[in-house]
Amino acid sequence: MEKNDSFKIMKNTKELVSDVVEFSRNFPKSESALKKNLQAELFNLVRLLNSYIVNRDSSRIREKHIKDFIVSLSMVDYYFEYLYLNKIISFKKYKDLVGDVITIRKLAYGVLKNEKELC
Repeated sequence: MEKNDSFKIMKNTKELVSDVVEFSRNFPKSESALKKNLQAELFNLVRLLNSYIVNRDSSRIREKHIKDFIVSLSMVDYYFEYLYLNKIISFKKYKDLVGDVITIRKLAYGVLKNEKELC
């Protein structure tokens, strides 16, 4: 993965995390467990990306980290759908969040493809 690609995916992921942490402050108290789980999953995305970037020894381990990142991103996508369906966020906010997730997912699949080509 080129440094530029890692910068883009990390930048977009951190922006998503910041955005969600900011607006999740307004979640109803009844959804505190959801808020906690969503934020934990988002911070896990950053952890997995850092693990991918730092690990230069094994392409197999790097591939595992990026695959785990994609799985975690899918879970975040599910949380956003749940928030929308339960009327915690508006359709506009849902659409914006899903757009961000799609962009990050495309970057992640591109990284995964490049990682497989290097093997």
